[in-house]
Amino acid sequence: MTAGAVLEGIKNMRRVTKVEVGQKFHAIGTVTGTPTFAYEVQAVFQSRVDHIAYVRLVQVGDPTQTKSIAVASLLNPRHFVPVPPERPAQVA
Repeated sequence: MTAGAVLEGIKNMRRVTKVEVGQKFHAIGTVTGTPTFAYEVQAVFQSRVDHIAYVRLVQVGDPTQTKSIAVASLLNPRHFVPVPPERPAQVA
């Protein structure tokens, strides 16, 4: 999927306000400002130390690449954008 297609899909989506396991997001490149790697939410949890909600992300296509970030960062469009849902194949 091209960056243009991702950005066009994002324009047509409503803002994500709830994060759930299985949702996918594109990271936004810090230099280019365009979508880069896709990540899938593997877990949503709240820290017992700072009481902030976090997500564990796994990179789509490379499950060895994981990261945990605050939900607020995931929902910030300067850092991540939701992957548009796949359209089901149309039956002819």
